[in-house]
Amino acid sequence: MKKENAISWSDVRSREEHRRVRIFSGFVFLAICALLAGGAWTVIYSPLFRIKNIEIIGKNNVSRDDIMALATMEISRGSFWKRILGTENILTWPNDFSVNSLKLLPELKSVSIKKSYRQRKINIVVEEKKPFGVWCLRQVTINTDETQAIPDSSCFWFDSDGIIFKKAIGVEGNLITSLSDYSQKNIGLNSKIVPDEFIANIFSIFRAVSASGLSVKEIRLNDLAAQEIEVDTYDGPKIYFSLRFPADSVPGVIQSLKEKTTFGNLQYVDFRVENRVYYK
Repeated sequence: MKKENAISWSDVRSREEHRRVRIFSGFVFLAICALLAGGAWTVIYSPLFRIKNIEIIGKNNVSRDDIMALATMEISRGSFWKRILGTENILTWPNDFSVNSLKLLPELKSVSIKKSYRQRKINIVVEEKKPFGVWCLRQVTINTDETQAIPDSSCFWFDSDGIIFKKAIGVEGNLITSLSDYSQKNIGLNSKIVPDEFIANIFSIFRAVSASGLSVKEIRLNDLAAQEIEVDTYDGPKIYFSLRFPADSVPGVIQSLKEKTTFGNLQYVDFRVENRVYYK
């Protein structure tokens, strides 16, 4: 007698549920793919994230083209998708520019990005460095026994942090602070006029010279290793300062010397020893 195969109702129901699960999973997968494709299309091709206007705020001396070129470079340094979407998509824009990018435009102190998704607008807010004074390289060593004077074309503006950021012309007098550097090499843009440990003290010297009412011919850095500044005046003595400590008390001392001595006949006034003054 031949044995018959029998399928129970539970087996039929299990197979039916399995088929439904596969169909449902397929629909879910297709829905996810559709959502991803729709999202990608929205981000890449729809006008929803396409920028309508880019405004640069705070720009005075730096050109719009240079700032936009910097923005393009900053975005190109981002992820693969940012490079694909480019500068016309609001999602690719960073909140600010990196320090390395800002070094390519030394006149900029900072850049921040403000985004308006509703208006599809980008505001680039820039802060330009403000000139404080002029740094001039005055000579370069040709060999161990010979130096050569450098023309005024090797002068640069520096800001209130002592950072060199823009070409300038040589100046004299009291209207603009000027430092003649006979010691260092051409340190270049984005560098400081003196090493960090001397920045606060050299600015203290600048302030002291200005507050003292001296008729300045030249402020000189003759030898950085000596850590000293020499100020030559038109109608008075040479003034010597040290970069090792601040010169905040100098204006009061000079005023006292003007009252007690024939200041214009002095050869020098020396502040290179802290809390001491020597004059002749």
